[in-house]
Amino acid sequence: MSTTDPTTRPARAVRRMTRERLRALVRELVFDGGSVPDWHADAACSGMDETLFFPPTETGPLGAAQVEQAKQVCAGCPVRAACLAEAMTRESASARYGVFGGLSATERGRLYVQLREHARRHDALAEVAESSGAVA
Repeated sequence: MSTTDPTTRPARAVRRMTRERLRALVRELVFDGGSVPDWHADAACSGMDETLFFPPTETGPLGAAQVEQAKQVCAGCPVRAACLAEAMTRESASARYGVFGGLSATERGRLYVQLREHARRHDALAEVAESSGAVA
């Protein structure tokens, strides 16, 4: 007879990601719990299984294949730019996940770095122009 308490769970129990939980997670992470923007109805992914856009990992053969499948859907999407802008506006570095606007979380991270560097260069040039009396 086992003396194991059936109410205890293993420390690393895996919780199943249901469609409802996935939608709630997306709303929380990307839309701050608010409603999905109007452009979403025009998205190529509208009505598709959302799990395609949220692979468990971006690496390895299965993860990379799933990311590529999601990016193929995004490739011809009429609201791709709005989707990417919305994701990049709302997500934080610690909560970056999934494919939005045709970019994986890793690719969006790289884009953030590029945009930040561009902004720093622009600010530095503006300071130089200002200090030399030139009008920017």
